[in-house]
Amino acid sequence: MLYVIIPAYNEERRISQTLSLIKQKLPNVEIIVIFEGNDKTPEIVKSFGGVVYENKTRLGKGGSIKVGLQLVNGEKALILDADQPTTEIEKVTNENADLVIGYRDLSSMPPKRRFLHHGYMFLVKLLFPSLRGFKDIQSGIKLINVSKAKEVLNELVMNDYVFDTNLVYAFVRRGYSVKEIPVSYNHKEEDSKISKNLIKMIIFMFLSLVKLRIYYSPFKRIIYTKTFLRVQNWLINKLR
Repeated sequence: MLYVIIPAYNEERRISQTLSLIKQKLPNVEIIVIFEGNDKTPEIVKSFGGVVYENKTRLGKGGSIKVGLQLVNGEKALILDADQPTTEIEKVTNENADLVIGYRDLSSMPPKRRFLHHGYMFLVKLLFPSLRGFKDIQSGIKLINVSKAKEVLNELVMNDYVFDTNLVYAFVRRGYSVKEIPVSYNHKEEDSKISKNLIKMIIFMFLSLVKLRIYYSPFKRIIYTKTFLRVQNWLINKLR
C-alpha cells in the first residue's frame, strides 16, 4: 500500500482541496497527516478518512515528516505539502526510484518568491556540489522509499524548510537513486507561511543551510563548538 504523508500547520483553509485530489487520483492510499497548531485541520482530515498524528511540541515541517516516516509500515510514501503543490500527483507515484522529486514549473510564482527559490538553489549548489544537477530540491511533492529513508533518519538533522535539502543530500551521498520529473504547479499566495515573512525566511534558510553544511563538514568538531551552536541556534530561534 502507498502512504501519503502531509505535514500540516494550521491548514484548515487549504487542506480540503489537497485531500479531495488524493481521494480522486489515489483512492487506495493511507493518508497520514502530522498536525501542529490549533485549528480544525484534524476534523477535516478525519472526514476524508485520514489518520491524524498531533505533535505535542512544535517540530516544524522536517520534524513532522520524520514522525510520519516512522509511522509508515509500507515500502513507499508520497510526501506532499498541504497546499497541493501540483495536481499531477499520480505522475510522481508512477516513477521508480528511491527518491522521486516533482520539479515545478515556477512561472506562476511571484517574482520575489522566484528570486528566493533561485537564490536558494544557487547556495545549495555552491555548498553541496553533488546537488548541482537538481532543479527543485524544495518541491513539495516527493515519492520516497521508506526503508531507505529510515536508514538515513539519524542523518536528517534539519527540522525546518531546509529538511528537503538534507533529505536529498543524504540519499545522494549514500548512492541511492534520485530522479526529478516535471510537474505542473499553481502557486497559492494566500495563507503562504513563507511569503508572510519573506525577509526573515531568507535569513533563516541561509543560516540553516550553513548549519547543514557544517554538519557534513570534516571539520565539524572544530567549527561546531558549543558557543557557535548557541549563537546560531539563538539566531534561528529569533527568526521562527
